[in-house]
Amino acid sequence: MKTKEITLTAVLIALLIVCSQLVVPIGPIPITLQTLAVLMMGYFLSPNSALLATSLYLLMGVAGLPVLAGFSGGFHVLLTPAFGFVIGFIPASYVQAKYLEKHSNLETKHLFISGFINFLFTYLIGLSYMAIILNIYLNNQMNFVQILMTGLIPFIPGDLIKLAVAVLLAKQILPVIQYRFSPSE
Repeated sequence: MKTKEITLTAVLIALLIVCSQLVVPIGPIPITLQTLAVLMMGYFLSPNSALLATSLYLLMGVAGLPVLAGFSGGFHVLLTPAFGFVIGFIPASYVQAKYLEKHSNLETKHLFISGFINFLFTYLIGLSYMAIILNIYLNNQMNFVQILMTGLIPFIPGDLIKLAVAVLLAKQILPVIQYRFSPSE
């Protein structure tokens, strides 16, 4: 791993930790800026570095460091409904970065498509985990529509705004990063 990739990985992990602390509690799944930071990881990091960054974030949280939403951390987070979304960040950022490896990461179309792919993985894993925790562990009897109303529908407008902001940031920052750090570094 090159210096640029190590530096970007560290900066983006720090960004994810900061974005995790900006919390609006609206139920078992809070509104945060985590998805914005995970999008940025997918835009700026290689697939393996994105995988590493999100995995380290998850491990730091489970190990007890207060890096997860609302300064939470510890083994107990495994049993919270929101933890599945943190698990989902790992494949989401990897697949997003992998997509951009094969397509132009400077084209707006591909930035949006990769962001939607990121959200798809995050929500598939997050909603499945949330349903298991709420219905089996916490013994709620939530049906499919209730799960969607709790963990997806309220987040769509904000996620679309975060995606637009992430694409705008990527369009501005990626050319600078690619110019300043040549492949020969």
